[in-house]
Amino acid sequence: MPIRMSGLMSGLDTEAIVAELMSVQSMKKTKVQQAKTKLEWKQTAWSDLNSKLVNLYNKYVSKMQMEATYKAKKATVSDTSKANVTAGINAVNGNYTMEVKNVATAQYLTGGKINASSTNTKLSTIDQDLVNQEIVIKNGDKTEKFVVTANSTIADFTKALKNAGLNANFDTAQKRFFISSKDSGLENAFSITSSAITQDELDKQQAIRDAVGYSNMSTENRKKVDDAITALQTSGESGDAYDKALDTLAKAATDTKTAIANSAAENYVKAKLYSEKYNENYTTAESDSELKAKYYADSGEVTDELKKSYGEKYEALSAEERQKLDDQGKTKEDYIKDQAEADYKAALKKKADELTTTYVNDRVANDETVKQDIKAAALRGKTVDDINGLGDEAKQKYYKSGVAAFAGVTDQTYDTVKSDITSAVNDYAKMDSSARRNAGESALDKLGLANIEVADGTVKVNGAANDGKSAPEGMALVEASDSVILLNGAELTSSNSTVTANGLTIELTGKTQPGEPITFSVNNDVDGVYNAVKDFLKEYNSVMKEMYTLYNAESAKGYEPLTSEEKESMTDEDVELWEKKIKDSLLRNDSTLDGIMSSMRSAMMTQVSVNGKNYALSSFGIMTSTDWTEGGQLHIYGDPDDSVYGDRDDKLKAALTNDPEAVVKALSGIFTNLREAMGQKMSAVPNYSSALTFYQDIKMKSDLKDYEDELDDWDDKLAEMEDRYYDQFTAMERAMAELQSKQSSLSSLMGG
Repeated sequence: MPIRMSGLMSGLDTEAIVAELMSVQSMKKTKVQQAKTKLEWKQTAWSDLNSKLVNLYNKYVSKMQMEATYKAKKATVSDTSKANVTAGINAVNGNYTMEVKNVATAQYLTGGKINASSTNTKLSTIDQDLVNQEIVIKNGDKTEKFVVTANSTIADFTKALKNAGLNANFDTAQKRFFISSKDSGLENAFSITSSAITQDELDKQQAIRDAVGYSNMSTENRKKVDDAITALQTSGESGDAYDKALDTLAKAATDTKTAIANSAAENYVKAKLYSEKYNENYTTAESDSELKAKYYADSGEVTDELKKSYGEKYEALSAEERQKLDDQGKTKEDYIKDQAEADYKAALKKKADELTTTYVNDRVANDETVKQDIKAAALRGKTVDDINGLGDEAKQKYYKSGVAAFAGVTDQTYDTVKSDITSAVNDYAKMDSSARRNAGESALDKLGLANIEVADGTVKVNGAANDGKSAPEGMALVEASDSVILLNGAELTSSNSTVTANGLTIELTGKTQPGEPITFSVNNDVDGVYNAVKDFLKEYNSVMKEMYTLYNAESAKGYEPLTSEEKESMTDEDVELWEKKIKDSLLRNDSTLDGIMSSMRSAMMTQVSVNGKNYALSSFGIMTSTDWTEGGQLHIYGDPDDSVYGDRDDKLKAALTNDPEAVVKALSGIFTNLREAMGQKMSAVPNYSSALTFYQDIKMKSDLKDYEDELDDWDDKLAEMEDRYYDQFTAMERAMAELQSKQSSLSSLMGG
């Protein structure tokens, strides 16, 4: 703040005078601030009202314009302990009889107790015969195969069951498996079977896996190989299944070799490009935090972050180290640049070394010829200098194509790969089915389970009926079943406890006794529709009442938002009452609000023609009150909940009962008119209002911004004005000082 002379010569209280002058000038800024505050309050008032209007529009009007709202049906059931019935709008009115023969069940398998206390227990420790068992789990269109190895655990088997889409758990307290379908119904029944795999088959399967490079494959390609081997289990040396399996194996092997070669090529290119300090775009694109942090651009610019970091290092240098830099003619900026460049080069070298190591290790059987092919294909005959001579965009394209275009496996190579695995596949395919599986050697009983097969709705346990005699001790099986009902004599089924038919949704909760059907009736839901109209009118009246109150609010003339000084002289309660007076009046006589109310009232007064007869809301006893202060609220005459008009004739309920078609057409038509009227008000002023907005919210935001800019301008003006006042008083003080000095000099000359 500048030092100001304050009445030293004149004796005036300059600061008080300037403050008073500025107070007068600040009144203009205060008026702008008050206008801005009122606009902010008005924006809030409109926003609150808009939310209620949009809710009315979306939740109520949109519903009431649909004819389906007035076609609701209801079902009355004689025994809800057996079923609950919901009637859709397409359900046929009338009386129904129904027998519930069965309620759908999910298949549920509880295993017998086994000698295992942990999910980490190896299956081989339960029984050695489990090793080399192949357990096949079928659930709908999913098939999961689990081959038991010496290291397979209970957790591994449980995971396989879950992979097949089943609920599965091994309870360590009960020492049993609990397995069930996730959904009920016969279509969701599952089967679990197993058979022993001979060592000869295992060896031949492994030979196939070795031939295709299984250990280096991705999870996706491994699954392809496993599926191909599964297909070979039932095929000989010829046929479509055999040819398809062979092609699948060859393709998977080729894809794997290509992927490994491409990975090697990519790492080689990266190593070369890093070591030659490749362009900024490539470096920045790498997700290597160390390299990014130490990045030093070719332009010599160092980031602010690095400047701070290296600057702190510079400040920590000893006096001797500082002197050494001075002797070399290097400044602090030179030191920072040198450090950045040195650390960046070190990071580049480290990254290049890491990638080179990866490149060397990522080989296909350490084949030197392949390594040389990768190098040649990766750079495609170009040196690093050639690459760096290209533009940045070309470098990126070249790099990507250099890797992607490296086939690594030509058509001729594909044929070679196929030839290499054919002999292994042939050896396996020559095995007859009896050599692949030892029938009857299932060991599922060692897990407290059994071979469970489901075919055509029939369940077999270890090849026999599910009567508990063929299952291991303690195992229990609840079979999957469909819901079955007799509806008016016709048998209907469903895979779950819900049966849908002809517009009816039937939730089954229990079986009926033979010869003791339940009954239910379907009729128009007069009460439901009546209540829907009441709910709509309640919301409509609430919004209309609020708009009427806001529009006809008392005037707040003479009231303006309080300044900070004014608030300090009033109690909090008085401030609140003052501001409420202003806020309540903000939409008084608002033309936009008036337009919305008028449009909505007009729409609700329209008439709709149905079969040549005109209908209005009044045709159904929906009318305004005789109390004009309600502002156009609507009542259902005869509504027992209406304390004023409840004793009138209930025309609406009578029409819903006797002439529902007229109600449907008339009310949906009138509410469609209301929806269109409200929609037009939301799009009345393009570019001034947002979507689903009844007021000019965009313009208000713009006006508020203008006020903010004007207030900023006033801040500058007032500051300049204050400086000018002080400058004027300072000039006056100087003039008076000079005058006094001259008077003193004159007085001394005259001997005064």
